[in-house]
Amino acid sequence: MRALALTFSLGLLVFSCGSGGQQAGDPDGGAPEKPAVSPDSLRRLYAEFMVARTDSMPTYQVKEEGKLYPVDEAPLDTAFFVFREQLKRTVAGKDVFGLLDVTAKDIKVSFGEEAGFDDFVVMWGLDSKQPDTLRIWRLLARLLAEGGTFADNRAAFTAPYYFSTWPAEYDPVDYGTIAGAGVRLRESPSLNSRILKTISHDIVTILEEAREEEIGGEIYPWIRVELLSGTQGYVFGKFVGDPVGYRVGFEKKTGGRWRMAFLLAGD
Repeated sequence: MRALALTFSLGLLVFSCGSGGQQAGDPDGGAPEKPAVSPDSLRRLYAEFMVARTDSMPTYQVKEEGKLYPVDEAPLDTAFFVFREQLKRTVAGKDVFGLLDVTAKDIKVSFGEEAGFDDFVVMWGLDSKQPDTLRIWRLLARLLAEGGTFADNRAAFTAPYYFSTWPAEYDPVDYGTIAGAGVRLRESPSLNSRILKTISHDIVTILEEAREEEIGGEIYPWIRVELLSGTQGYVFGKFVGDPVGYRVGFEKKTGGRWRMAFLLAGD
């Protein structure tokens, strides 16, 4: 009954959005296949997306003790890179059916009993009549912008980089990383607080969350951290990467089509 109700709800949403009667279909490609993109078109799209990039990361990771530098291997695979850049546009446009179209039917959404397409829809409110208000858009936008790495002979991709490349010698429950260069470590949780020092890509102990603040139109909590040197201070949460926070994974399915395989948090 739950699945039937969900299908009916999604069907109403399709109709109300004026989709011309097009069905959402099986998220793993049960609906009629879209025409394959030709190699020439794929290369053209790849080139266009590469030129349009404004926040590119290196495709290899520099190794340094006590640091975790960013890496984004996505450009190493033409098809995946184009898929991800198109997904970024889907997320920016808050396109529910565009997102569902690339979601695997067996998507993992938690470490509990919840699993699969229906639970994904319910958990993130994707059957809502006000999809523009959903928090999944902000979350995915951040995750898709924070690099990542391939596994399984480039048949899987996981983001962000500070989850997929987390160094084993640091307990991910206790530690995090500064996801940025020249980030200000402040004496107290305020933009007007004294700057203790600037830090870049440092691995830090995450101590506690403080109050939230809106800076540049973005709302994040201040995070009290401790550097490996022992210095403590506060960093705006936008610049703290939590290796046990949310991460997203993609898998190459039958026919070479990429699908979102998991979106979850925890250890």
